[in-house]
Amino acid sequence: MNHAFQIKSSRSRLRLFAMLVGTTTNPTSTQPSKAATSSETSDWKKISKDVFKDDKRPIILFDGQCNLCNGGVNFAIDHDPKGAFRFVSLQSKVGQSLLRRSGREADDISSIVLCMADGSAHTESDAILNIARGLNGPWFPIFGNVGLLTPRFVRDGFYHVVAKNRYRFGEYDECRIDFDGEFDNRFVKDPIEGEEGS
Repeated sequence: MNHAFQIKSSRSRLRLFAMLVGTTTNPTSTQPSKAATSSETSDWKKISKDVFKDDKRPIILFDGQCNLCNGGVNFAIDHDPKGAFRFVSLQSKVGQSLLRRSGREADDISSIVLCMADGSAHTESDAILNIARGLNGPWFPIFGNVGLLTPRFVRDGFYHVVAKNRYRFGEYDECRIDFDGEFDNRFVKDPIEGEEGS
């Protein structure tokens, strides 16, 4: 088979997506004022609300710098032709806002999170299995439903082993790009600077 064709097909199937990574906090910065803290709280609440305003599809928060996690996103897209799920990196502003909405710290990238429009969220093995239930094909829903019958401490134990070693599969040190916009409606973009509080 022509190698150029293989590369082109693979590239078409596993499109590269733009992921905006949140900025790190300056360790020498002074403690924020009450007004700044109040503004930040208002911002993340508005952002996490706005992403479900016109689109109620669940959002999967994933580690955008982890090869294994990005592979999982590609796998989910391949088996979700109807676009039941949306995606955003944990490191993005939207991702951090949804983490706080879910009761987690904004910099907590220890687990995949499945955020629902009603305000609920699934983490760790619960997230994986509930995602499986929404994928296309007869086996994924069965796997998800049967898996949820397994005691959580057992499946979460396995999840923790994989999660703690995920960077052994490599890391992304640069953004990925969706060249033709094929998946624009699958990835949630960060709000443009200055629009958060509008």
